[in-house]
Amino acid sequence: MKRKKKIQRRIAGTAVILLIAANILLIFFDHQNRVAEKSYVKEWSRSFTADISEYVETKGVFSSADRQEVYFDKEKGSFSGFLVQKGDKVEKGEELYEYEVKNYEAERRELESEITLLEEEIRAIEDYLRDVRFYNIEEPDTDIEDESYDYPAPSTYVETEFEKEEQTAEKEMELTRKEAELAMFEDRLNQLEQGGETIAVTSTFEGTVSDVAETLKNPVLTIQSSELLIQGELSESDRADVTEGMSILAKTPEDDKIAEGKVSLLHEFPEDSGLHEESSYGFEAAITTDTDELLAGYHTNLDIITASSPETTAVFEKTLVTESPPFVWIMNEEGSLEKRPVTTGLSEGEKTEITEGVQPDEWLALKNKGTLTAGTPFVSPLDAENLDLKRLFTGDSETMFTYGLLGLINR
Repeated sequence: MKRKKKIQRRIAGTAVILLIAANILLIFFDHQNRVAEKSYVKEWSRSFTADISEYVETKGVFSSADRQEVYFDKEKGSFSGFLVQKGDKVEKGEELYEYEVKNYEAERRELESEITLLEEEIRAIEDYLRDVRFYNIEEPDTDIEDESYDYPAPSTYVETEFEKEEQTAEKEMELTRKEAELAMFEDRLNQLEQGGETIAVTSTFEGTVSDVAETLKNPVLTIQSSELLIQGELSESDRADVTEGMSILAKTPEDDKIAEGKVSLLHEFPEDSGLHEESSYGFEAAITTDTDELLAGYHTNLDIITASSPETTAVFEKTLVTESPPFVWIMNEEGSLEKRPVTTGLSEGEKTEITEGVQPDEWLALKNKGTLTAGTPFVSPLDAENLDLKRLFTGDSETMFTYGLLGLINR
C-alpha cells in the first residue's frame, strides 16, 4: 500500500515537472507568437454608486447663538434685589430684578417717551415688511428677438430673490425684539401708574441666566440664548474655499453627538495676523438639527462641505492610473482587458468620482505596472484559501496522467 502511494506521488511529480518544462520550451521557441500573450491581474474591484463630497476640516466650539445684557440705572432709584439667579431659565416677560423709583414724574415721562419711540419704530418696520412682501421681482424676458438686447444674468434674479428673503427675515427678527421691548416698558408704566413705588424689570429675551453681578456693576445680568451656533477659525487657504451657505457636519470628539448646519458668517478680517505667520479667519455656523444633547462649550470636529456629487459613479483610487489623461483597466464584454480613458471629478478619501468612461458595477483591475496589456486575456492568482492540496492526489494514477497529458496538448 505504501509502495503504491509512492509510485502515485512520483508519477504526479513527474507530470508537473514535464508540464512546466513544456511550457518553458513552447514560449522560448515561439518565434511566430502563436502562444497568446496574457495579463496578470492580481486583484479586482468594481465601480459603484456613492455620494462624494470634498470638504475642509477644522475645529469649532458650540456657543450661545445670542445674548442679552441687562442694565440698571442708579439714577432712577435704589436697587431692591434680584428675582433670578445664575443658571435659571427665563421666558420673555419674566421678572428679573426690582428697584424703588426715585422720581415718579421723571420715571413716568421717560417710560412714555420710550413707548412712543418704540411704537414709531414698530410701525416703520411693519411698513417696510409690507413693501418688501409686495415688491415683485421681474423674471428675465427671454422672448425678446432683438439680438443686441443684453439679457439679465439668471444668477442676478436668483440673488435678488435671496436678498429679499434675507432682509425680510432680519426685519421680522428686529420686529420681534422691538415688540418685546414695548411690552416691557408698558408693563413698567402700568406698575408705576398703579401706585407701586417698586418696579420689576422684565426680560425681553428667552434663555438662561449666565451671569449675575452682585456688586451691581453693569451689566447686572447676562442672559444667553438656549439656541446654539458653532464658532471656529479657518486658515488662509481654507478661507478661500469656504463661502457663506455651505453645509457643515459637526461631531463631538467622542463622535457620540452630531449636528448639521450651514456657514452663516465669515469674517473678512483675520483674527491674528503677522508678517511671518499665517492669518486665521473667524466664522460662525448656524445649526439646523436638534441640539438637546449639546451644550455651549462643547468642542467639535467640523467638516465644511465645499463641493458635493450625490449618487455619482465612483471607483477606488487604487484602480485609477493618474496619468494624463487618467485611465482604468477594465474587463470588457469579450473578457479581455481594455485600457479606458476616464474623466474624474471629486475625490473623498479612497473614492474618486468618474464623470465619463465608466458605468456602475463594472469590473476593474487594480493598477499593476508592467503586467497589464490592452486587448489581452488575463489570468488571476489561485485562491489558495479554498484549495485543498490533499485532493490533488486522491485520484488514481491513470486519471492524473490523462489530465496531465491533456494539459500539455492544449498548451
